[in-house]
Amino acid sequence: MPINAAVPSSPISPGPVKLEKAARSKELDGLRGIAALTVVFCHFFDLFPAGRWTAVWKISPLYALIAGREAVVVFFVLSGFALDRMYLKTRDAGYAGFALRRILRIYAPYLGALAVAATADYFLSTGYRSHFNPWFNQTWTVPFHWRDVWRHVAFLGVYNNLIFDTAFWSLIQEMRISLVFPLLFLFIAAKAASRQIGFALLLVISGTLATATFAKSTDLGDSVHFAGLFIFGIFISERKTRLAEWYRSLPSAWRSALTIFAALLFYYGRIVAHAVPAAYASILDIPVGIGASGIIVLAFSSRRFSAFLDSRPIAWLGDVSYSLYLVHGTILFGLVNLLNLAAPRCRLLALYVPLALLAAAAFHVCVEKPLLYQSRKVTARANAQQI
Repeated sequence: MPINAAVPSSPISPGPVKLEKAARSKELDGLRGIAALTVVFCHFFDLFPAGRWTAVWKISPLYALIAGREAVVVFFVLSGFALDRMYLKTRDAGYAGFALRRILRIYAPYLGALAVAATADYFLSTGYRSHFNPWFNQTWTVPFHWRDVWRHVAFLGVYNNLIFDTAFWSLIQEMRISLVFPLLFLFIAAKAASRQIGFALLLVISGTLATATFAKSTDLGDSVHFAGLFIFGIFISERKTRLAEWYRSLPSAWRSALTIFAALLFYYGRIVAHAVPAAYASILDIPVGIGASGIIVLAFSSRRFSAFLDSRPIAWLGDVSYSLYLVHGTILFGLVNLLNLAAPRCRLLALYVPLALLAAAAFHVCVEKPLLYQSRKVTARANAQQI
């Protein structure tokens, strides 16, 4: 059909939506797995100092392989989506039950990964490496001190959250926002689309301004900023069925156009950062977040995309995605130090990716999966008590 064909009416009604419990969306686990693998490749790319090929990677379609910041945006939007559904299932357990389940799901595996990373830092680190990207030298380069370990355990105060693992910063935000999520839910759930979108944008913008001005010495502005991305996820969760039906009712040309538009916003929305002062660059998360939201809608609306994300290898990647995110940095820094590399080497990738996947599989089976089982028992006990 021509692209100027009539478009079905929007699935976003002006009024509030009805809350209802929903099943888990397995295809979104696959999307999370791809995002985690993107971070794995991004951190390998970040080993190398900026050079003549850097710009080529960042403006070409190859950027899809290393879009690490964009992948983290996907994580936060998906967290809002998942928590919206999880909270509906765990409200009977009260706030304590909700918080306990989130602690078992996010914080407890993080502690396991922290123990691995801190141990590897203590025994393997050989210090600063001048021929690596400055990003690399933020981690495993300061003298080991137990004070830093306890700060990472407590999640309190202002401290360097990159010294043991470069990915831990986002987990701090994830856990912090999760613990206040019921307040977000009560304020925004089942409200009109305009209110939800407006509040999400307000949080992203105000968090950006806070981080650039009065809150620059803390990461509290970042928490406000990323909470806005969680609301994007709530918005999608509450309209999942209608969004899928609307997308499938579109002419093929419109579906293709929306796919391209979402991809362009997701991968090139970062251009916005070049139009503002560097201190306000995180405003790029608005176009990237909208693009990520579009890709998430495509994940459960497009039958071909859904089938791909639910295929066996991608589904497995989704299962171990959190473990992969937790341990890949330790594998990368451990390899560099064990091999005593004086400069980054492309052939390191052949060791890094398989070992990261193997370590993720082992961590998932030994640490994450048992804790996930315990977290689900919290909901099961609460439901049993209501019968």
